[in-house]
Amino acid sequence: MNLGREWTAFAGGLFLLMGTSLAAAARRSAEDALSWSRQWHAAVGETDGARDEAPRRRALVLAYRFGGVFFAGVGLGLLASAAAGFSPFAARESRAATLAAGLFFTACGAVMSINVWLRRARAPRFLDGELLDFDAPPPLGERVASACSRAMIALFLLFGLRLLTQVAR
Repeated sequence: MNLGREWTAFAGGLFLLMGTSLAAAARRSAEDALSWSRQWHAAVGETDGARDEAPRRRALVLAYRFGGVFFAGVGLGLLASAAAGFSPFAARESRAATLAAGLFFTACGAVMSINVWLRRARAPRFLDGELLDFDAPPPLGERVASACSRAMIALFLLFGLRLLTQVAR
């Protein structure tokens, strides 16, 4: 496979994983956004905090899911393009550019790995405004999003190392 197709496959895989993660974690992301909004309203002294959040929650979940489906669709399109032999990304064959990209993606993967390791302690989780028990398994969407996150880290590390091995030749 040529370098342009590898870049296309990398971008496609990354977009697919990001979109899947965004759609899968829609409920958690909506709850985080609503929590931030409640805290902001309390901080500025607005007493309108007792309003019904159910319509906003539904709209946010829908927006996150549609955004995720859009990004996943872009990723599938890029993967199909790479599989068909097309490369919408111009490959820079220069050794310096490949080295820089390899170092960048490997460093990004390493930093993301360290971040996951440091954040392995469980934080309080809320779902639809209700506090979940620490021993309760995460909902399916959160498990899918976590798996996608780990796959993105692996993709960054593997693609960065692939570029570095190409420079070493």
